[in-house]
Amino acid sequence: MRRETAPDGPVRRTVLAGALGIAAAALTGCGIRLDRDPQMPELAADDLLRDAVARSLAAIEAHTGPAAVGDAVTTFTRAVGPPWNPPADLEEPVAPPHPDPAPMDATAGLGDVARRVAESLAGLGTTTSATAAVLLDVTAGALLHLDGLDADTAGEVRSALAEGLTTAVQAAEEAAQAPTAEAAAGDRRTEDAQPDDGDRATGSATAAPTPAAALVTTCYAAEYAYERAAVHLPDDDPARSGTTGRVGRLQGVVAAVGALVPDSPTPSDRPAWDLPEDPHDAETARAAMRSAEDAVAAALLDARGSLPPAALAAWLDDSARARSQAGGAQDLRFEVDQQTQEDAA
Repeated sequence: MRRETAPDGPVRRTVLAGALGIAAAALTGCGIRLDRDPQMPELAADDLLRDAVARSLAAIEAHTGPAAVGDAVTTFTRAVGPPWNPPADLEEPVAPPHPDPAPMDATAGLGDVARRVAESLAGLGTTTSATAAVLLDVTAGALLHLDGLDADTAGEVRSALAEGLTTAVQAAEEAAQAPTAEAAAGDRRTEDAQPDDGDRATGSATAAPTPAAALVTTCYAAEYAYERAAVHLPDDDPARSGTTGRVGRLQGVVAAVGALVPDSPTPSDRPAWDLPEDPHDAETARAAMRSAEDAVAAALLDARGSLPPAALAAWLDDSARARSQAGGAQDLRFEVDQQTQEDAA
């Protein structure tokens, strides 16, 4: 490369002006491409998982299981959306996030979906995104069908979900027991700012409601609904025999929310509950149980921003199974905005 410096003066200015004019013409009208293919977006963990689940669902061969299972696969596929594939006309091709799996029957495919989600929960963060919520809902539905297709796989996945929930709660408890120096300083500032007794008497004693507190309230109401409804069912009815276990798991949700969302106000567990369904016979008893589980699922969705995916996964599966025992099996519990899913793809 020559490093001589051209002399200042009219000649140099003319050369520069001419070069700039040529460059401008090239950019504006000559059709010479100086741009490049846009950089492919870096997919978040929930989007990567969505792509993997979509490919597993797409690999399920039609008519390889009962008709109800085939309908469920169609429902799950619509909820999850298509696989994410980079544009095919890039000058430098980009590989898709995951390879397409080999064709599978319905049992293997649903098992693959449930295992993929269960194994990925730890990488989805400390709160549940909208995309993750849909995937967890699909997983709960897949597990319901796997109960009849492959109970062993369903049991293994549920064990993984339970372990993930335990890990999340333990991590939250350890974080609460080991506050940082900054948090301790914040606590001291809060203590310094505490009002005196007179201020406390005039101040508001009611904390603002939160989705986590609403979830706790809904669990209390569901416990009451089960206790009211169970006595109207025969002793050998699965919905009645499962009541004790379901009430215990609802109490577990309440305890875990206290650890996972420590700043959320704790509502009273003894209000005058007004049940949407008044249980007075077997039919209305099952309806009351189903209504209670619908409320729990809705509260879980509302509180997803405060809950880790492992908690939402385990509790959503519990609710789905309990509703199924009360005669109301569902493929999905959440209404899915299909347009949003397509846009995300």
